[in-house]
Amino acid sequence: MEEELALLREKGRYRFLRDLETPQGVEIVVDGKRYLNFSSNDYLGLASSGFLTGAAGELAKRWGVGAGASRLICGNMEVHRELEVEMARFKGTEECLVFSTGYMANLGIVSTLGTPETTVFSDELNHASIIDGCRMSRAKVLVYRHRDVDHLEDLLKKDENPRKVIITDGVFSMDGDIAPLPELCELKEKYGAFLVVDDAHATGVIGTGGRGTASHFGVTERVDIHMGTFSKALGTCGAYICTSRLVRDYFVNRCRPFIFNTGLPPLIAALTLVSLRHLMKHPDLPSRLREKVHLFSSVMGEEGYPLSSETPILPVIVGGDRETVAVSRRLMEEGFFVYGVRPPTVPEGTGRLRVTVTAAHEEEQIISCARTIARVMRSVRETT
Repeated sequence: MEEELALLREKGRYRFLRDLETPQGVEIVVDGKRYLNFSSNDYLGLASSGFLTGAAGELAKRWGVGAGASRLICGNMEVHRELEVEMARFKGTEECLVFSTGYMANLGIVSTLGTPETTVFSDELNHASIIDGCRMSRAKVLVYRHRDVDHLEDLLKKDENPRKVIITDGVFSMDGDIAPLPELCELKEKYGAFLVVDDAHATGVIGTGGRGTASHFGVTERVDIHMGTFSKALGTCGAYICTSRLVRDYFVNRCRPFIFNTGLPPLIAALTLVSLRHLMKHPDLPSRLREKVHLFSSVMGEEGYPLSSETPILPVIVGGDRETVAVSRRLMEEGFFVYGVRPPTVPEGTGRLRVTVTAAHEEEQIISCARTIARVMRSVRETT
């Protein structure tokens, strides 16, 4: 272990935890210093919002805190079902099943669908939870080049297994680009495949009123499973799969990460319901977020760093691991918390600042962050 950790330090890939001394938000305090935070997935700025924190006390009295058991034993409460009904209505599907985390949901989806007679076709930049689900499953796994529908079709043509599952992130977590869902739907229908979309970074962000990737493209009914999380734009934690009644019933009976896991804390389910209803009452929130995204992109373009993301995930490629760490540290010295992402999270040579803009950021903060990033990038490159 010591040797492995020493090697990580030598390569500039050693990771450690920082303690926030404040709630999640635009401004955070770390080690006694205040920063403007441009690394959070709290896209709509709801995680510490007054309407959620204010509701927590009464909801805790009503439902308690922990579920106390698997949902199949006595950990399934009315509020879980209420959340599922509301989420299915929001996403435009027949049914919904709530999980305790997004990671567990993806492990469950792939391992449950991935029988020995199945081939799973997975985008090469899918989230780690999908990759680990593929490793857990008994299926044959084929990885297609990122967003390359021609490569995917070549693999589908050659595969002889009777069951085929195509799985993709809706919005990719490190690049912020969007899956070519209409084309994936065409391939799904042409080859009789089952299509799964991970909307962790799309829920509350894209689509009509934040309904996700399928809504963005108008293909909701053509997707078999819409997976997503509550831990990003909705500001709580946990996850969901929105699907048909048949698939939900199958997962309740066959999905081990659901069956053998304690239910989502009922307090969190209740708060998520409050957050979801807030989003449904304010369908303009995602468009306000997009305005902030466009502002950041436009300032970066003026500074000579053009960005093309349509989502609040805005990667600024630095390159080498040490340079990425150096830029991130310099930004902290300037009062900006912008996380530097390095391999193996991203491909070799593509170390980056993973900038995330939220609806809660002020325009002046966004402009200042973009200009500071550009200045620091130029400075670091001149000295390396």
